[in-house]
Amino acid sequence: MKFLQKVLKPAGILVAAALFQACETVVEMPIPEHVPKLAIRFMLGNEVADSLTYAFFPQYQAYVNHSQSLFDTAPLEGVNNATLVLTDADDNVVETFQQDLASNVGVQGNGYYQPVSNFVATPGRKYTFTVSAPGYETVHSTLTLPDQITGLRGSFTKLQDNPTGTKRKEIVGQVNLSLPDNGAQNNYYVLFGALIDSQGKANGRDIFLENETEDDLGVTTNFKDIHFTRIGEIAASPFDDNTFNGTTLNLTRPATLLVRDSLKMPKYLRIYVHSITEDTYRFQKSLNAYYENNGNPFAEATRVIGNVTNGYGYFGGYTSTFIDFEL
Repeated sequence: MKFLQKVLKPAGILVAAALFQACETVVEMPIPEHVPKLAIRFMLGNEVADSLTYAFFPQYQAYVNHSQSLFDTAPLEGVNNATLVLTDADDNVVETFQQDLASNVGVQGNGYYQPVSNFVATPGRKYTFTVSAPGYETVHSTLTLPDQITGLRGSFTKLQDNPTGTKRKEIVGQVNLSLPDNGAQNNYYVLFGALIDSQGKANGRDIFLENETEDDLGVTTNFKDIHFTRIGEIAASPFDDNTFNGTTLNLTRPATLLVRDSLKMPKYLRIYVHSITEDTYRFQKSLNAYYENNGNPFAEATRVIGNVTNGYGYFGGYTSTFIDFEL
C-alpha cells in the first residue's frame, strides 16, 4: 500500500498538470492605434535667454518632440520643422523661435530651438505658448509669470579653505538665506548656486555643491526637504511655501565650492531663487517621482503631470532673483 501511495502521488500531480495545460487558451489582444502628439518643453523667464542662461538651466530651453507607441522602439529624434510662437494677453506675438546651428545659445540639435528677439517677460503678465508642426495637432499652454521676490537677503561664511591639488582647492562654508514669502498666494521656488567672475560670467569649471548631510562643522539642517538644484542639470528640486506661507524662510545650508584653478579664482558666489509657476512645480515633482520609480516592480505607476492642451509636456514660467556674495 505504501508503495502504491508513492506511485500515485506523482501520477496525480502529472494528471493535474495535464488538465491545466489542456485548459490554456491563447487570447490575442489588439494593440490600440497610437496617434502621435507633440511633446514640448519651455520655461519663460524675466531675463534674456542667452548662452549663460541655458548653460546654467538647460531644462529651460525650448524643445519639441513627439509621442510614440509603447511598442515602438525607434529612437526619438526631435521635431525640427515646428513653428513656436509666444503671445501676450492681447494675442500679440512677442517672441518666435528658430533652429540656429551657428548659435552659441543653448543646445544646437534635433528638437531644440533658440528665441529670435530675446524677449523678456514681465512678472504678473499672462502669456500663451503655441507649437505646431506638419502632421500633428497644434498644442498650446497659458501661464501667468510669478511675481518678483523682494527683500531677498543672505550671506556666505567661509569655514575651511582646503587645497586639493597643484591649483585646485575646496572652500567649505555655509550659505544663509532669508526669503520673504508673499502670504497672499501659494508660491513655489527653486534654489541654485553658481560661481562667477567679476563680469557676472561662469567659467564652466568651478562648481557650487550643497552638502546635503550633516557634517562635523555642526551645521544643522532646517526645512530638510529644501535643497539647492545643481547648476547645469536637468533634474530640479522645487519646493512650495506650505510650511512658511506669509513668513520669511530662514535657511542655512552647508556648501562646498570646488575651485579648479586657484590662480583664476571666481569673484562671487551667486545664489539664484527662481519663483516658478504651480504647473512647473507639479511637472518637476511628478517627473522626479517617475524617474525614482522607474524599474521598480513594486512601485505604483507614476503619471508625469503636464499642462499642454492637445499634447504632452509643459510650458513653465519663472521669475529670477539673485544675490552675489564676494569671495
